[in-house]
Amino acid sequence: MIESDLFGHISGYLASFGAGCLLGAIFLWGLWLTVQRIPQSTHPAALTLMSLGLRFSAVLSVFYVIAHFGTWQHLVIAAVGFTLPRLIISRRILSTVKAREGMHS
Repeated sequence: MIESDLFGHISGYLASFGAGCLLGAIFLWGLWLTVQRIPQSTHPAALTLMSLGLRFSAVLSVFYVIAHFGTWQHLVIAAVGFTLPRLIISRRILSTVKAREGMHS
């Protein structure tokens, strides 16, 4: 009985973390698409604001569902998962930039 309860908690936390990671990746992908389309856009400010609104709406909707059906721990774990893709991508970009700077020195 205790083992199945523990497994239920762990699987719920893993699902929250996975949802946060997926949401963070989708958020950053949407940002990347927006930045790629700004030069060709006739209304770059409108494009940027619409993209921001859509991405924020998606993130807040998923966090609301997690908060409604889970506990505060699920929400915190989802938020940690949400920031993980940003950290990974930032480190990857930084290492690429440092490598290019080293080549030009």
